Amino acid sequence: MEKSASRKLTGLKIRAYRKQAGLTQAELARRVGISAPYLNLIEGNRRSVAGALLNAIAEALGIDAGDLDGGAERRMVQELQELASDPRFSSAHGAPSGAEDLVGSHAGWSTFILRLARAYEDQSQAILALADRLNRDPFLGETVHEMLTSAASMSSAAEILGHDDLTSDQRHRFGEIVSADSAKLSETARSLLAYFDSAEVRVRSATPMEHVDAFIFGENNHFPQLEQLAQDHLRGGGHAQFDKEAALREARIADAAAAPETRRFALLRGAAASIGSEAIEDITKGHKALPTDEARRLAGAALLSYLTGAMLMPYDSFLEAAERKRYDIDALCRQFGVSYEQAAHRLATLRRPGAEGVHFAFMRSDMSGYVTKRLPLPGLSLPRFATACPLWVVYGAFQSPGSTVRHFGELPSGDQFLFFARAIDKVPPRIGYPRKLLSVMLACSAADAGRVVYGDGLDRTNAMVEVGTVCRLCQRHACAYRQEAPLLETAGVSDKRRMAAAAPTR
Repeated sequence: MEKSASRKLTGLKIRAYRKQAGLTQAELARRVGISAPYLNLIEGNRRSVAGALLNAIAEALGIDAGDLDGGAERRMVQELQELASDPRFSSAHGAPSGAEDLVGSHAGWSTFILRLARAYEDQSQAILALADRLNRDPFLGETVHEMLTSAASMSSAAEILGHDDLTSDQRHRFGEIVSADSAKLSETARSLLAYFDSAEVRVRSATPMEHVDAFIFGENNHFPQLEQLAQDHLRGGGHAQFDKEAALREARIADAAAAPETRRFALLRGAAASIGSEAIEDITKGHKALPTDEARRLAGAALLSYLTGAMLMPYDSFLEAAERKRYDIDALCRQFGVSYEQAAHRLATLRRPGAEGVHFAFMRSDMSGYVTKRLPLPGLSLPRFATACPLWVVYGAFQSPGSTVRHFGELPSGDQFLFFARAIDKVPPRIGYPRKLLSVMLACSAADAGRVVYGDGLDRTNAMVEVGTVCRLCQRHACAYRQEAPLLETAGVSDKRRMAAAAPTR
């Protein structure tokens, strides 16, 4: 499917660039050395194009061949498909098709739609944050209480002043109460206005970490520069010069009682910092998805961990082992001497064009439901601001730490995925403190389950769990696990199936 989409995008882009250059099909075909009918088939997506022919077409158009391979457009298609699958926007008829046509023919409009969606999301989250603030902010609570108290005192004093039997002294005293409470109410109101107008308390709907999420997703969680750097380091015997003091500083971050894999990762991370800092800065500096220094700092830290993982688990050998062991994370941990989380995250980076592994979504959550890492897939949106559906295995794994929990799940959109997760101890247990468990979940399309060991023994037909995204967005109104009322009042796909099955036949 992905190769077909790539071919479709390439054909449409050739046509767009040809028209932009003011060339007819006959003229471009003559320059390339092919027939005009054959070029027409390429532009109409009825013939694939690659290699020398693609390079010749790019040269004739005066552009780089990379502009035609559709890599950036494929990511845009994935974002549009993910947006279309969001229950807030999809209809009972399912998500619209034709994302490839839209991107290939109208890339500008596609970018505009995605920007509009992000702006909508930012505004929605700002409203939710402000609503939460109004409900929980202690200053606001105290201020409103003061205003109500002053208003009640003024009302009582004014009512007493309405009596005709008051002496002049009494009338003067209650008049002063009204005046004092009025001044106090006015002062409190000014404080409240100043509070809302303060730059320090304005809501920022997009946090630096969210910018980092967008950056990683936009790059498809694959960074060829860092992969090449790790490969060059290993080809040199892994003995390239690096700052030993930096390596030791990183190693000290790991607790002495931490697992050997954690200490090894921390030590190698120090080496990665010394040999990869320039490359990481080149990637993050000026990147449009990283608008602030804090976002660039966090992205740099994420890329440093990425490089460390690439050094510990070289791409080619790790992909070969993953395919051979059918993505068995425990087996990969033993072979490469890494932790469960390190191996799981590396699986989500196997996105090199032409040498890709199974595409996995990655999610890490603590026991409160706070999502600390996320990488979605088309059709599977992972929550940023709320807990996911309680039926997801990322939460069920906390019931049996150390064991892998798995099931097939179907979203209201009809998309089906294989979910599997394990709750792990992030730090060694301490006396008097509860275990610090984090749940690491991977998910892949149900169509890829045959390539993954965690799909073995699961009955996809009869054991498909109906899952949602988050309760407020899920269309399954009759779900017994629902915690919040849905924002949408339309019946979900599964509910409609249920109602149709229950309806009397004529």
